[in-house]
Amino acid sequence: MDNSTLPGNPEKPRRLMSIRRMTEASDAEITTLAAVLAEAFADYAWTNWTVDSDRREARIAAIHRLYLKHVALPQGEIWTDGDLAGVAVLLPPDAAELPQELVDKLSALHGEAGRRLQTELPQQPDGTWTLATIGVAPSKQGTGLGTALMEALLHNADAHSRPVGLETSAESNLEFYRRLGFVVWAVSEMPSGGQLVWSMLRNPR
Repeated sequence: MDNSTLPGNPEKPRRLMSIRRMTEASDAEITTLAAVLAEAFADYAWTNWTVDSDRREARIAAIHRLYLKHVALPQGEIWTDGDLAGVAVLLPPDAAELPQELVDKLSALHGEAGRRLQTELPQQPDGTWTLATIGVAPSKQGTGLGTALMEALLHNADAHSRPVGLETSAESNLEFYRRLGFVVWAVSEMPSGGQLVWSMLRNPR
């Protein structure tokens, strides 16, 4: 991943010109982005721990489709590129609780493994926006697209003086986020053979 110039700088590479925040999206676009996330998280430890193995990738795609359409788009920020090959979702600290109908649908998609989601993680400081997810299609991984998405949403967060928090269960991700200004402030060990989860925070610059 590279340290490309932030959006808004006239010297930024042409490929970063397409990074944008979606303010509206068609069902087809939502389905495409959900499929990207399903591919990106197909072998992610946390996903494997919280989603049943039966038709897992289809379950993950359906879960992300519901979150993107009913949570991220109306309440938060969805950032993507012109090819819809990557997506990042940022949620506000005052995001509304999910309606019960949506909770029931998500629970059914997670299956029995979804009970592990009841494990509580440390709460981010008040006023913190949450990086709910970021994923890049496997064919585009290693091209700098993930960095470009993060730089765009963080540039916007800085402009509004917003701290941003996240959780990751992949130790290999820590250096990537540290390069972007995040620091680890808590580490949690999940029960029943679960993995470690690192809570990270980035204050506005």
